[in-house]
Amino acid sequence: MPQKFYKKFKKLMEKYLDKIDDSVESFKNAIEYFNSMRTGEARTELAKSMNAEKEADELRRKMIYLLEEADISPELKEDFFHLIKRIEVIADYVKEAASSLTIIPYLEVPIELREGYEKMINKVYKASKKVCEAVRVLLDKRYEVASKLADEIERLEEEADLINVDNRGQLLDISDQIKPYALAILLHEFNNDLEEAADACEDAGDYIRALIVEYKKTPPNLH
Repeated sequence: MPQKFYKKFKKLMEKYLDKIDDSVESFKNAIEYFNSMRTGEARTELAKSMNAEKEADELRRKMIYLLEEADISPELKEDFFHLIKRIEVIADYVKEAASSLTIIPYLEVPIELREGYEKMINKVYKASKKVCEAVRVLLDKRYEVASKLADEIERLEEEADLINVDNRGQLLDISDQIKPYALAILLHEFNNDLEEAADACEDAGDYIRALIVEYKKTPPNLH
């Protein structure tokens, strides 16, 4: 792989991962602020999350263009395309959840549900952080570290699954207390977006594992 291309791609990827981290962290902060009745700060964090996601999307487009023009093997190019796509899916579900939060009267949501959603986004935040870190060390060819991070991502997703089951049960138990009924539907979709974000983290971790196996057999020319 031409050294000039790799340096440029890696720099863009690092900026992209930083923006993904910023977007998910700001969304997590928004949930925590809402639950602390700090509405103004929560809305500020929501706006920051959405802005970071937009900036991440611009960086993603630049990486895609760079890959399309790069003189590298089709196999390696495809690996990078798929890796970017898996990270993008995490950001997309967080974006959907953040968008829902702008129209949900969150402080009217029963505390049991709000606490469950905060637990869920904390798992998503930790898992997405580890996905971004795993990509960084993968590109540095630190495969053992990347593999351990993939294991941690899987564990966090399993914990998120348990929280998701609890959240669904809570919503079912108190659905008759939630008015209007449309709000219960919005909350179901909101929880589903959080669950999908956690699943996307696991999917990214699984793909990183597959790349590790492939690169150990046939090391890519990354420098």
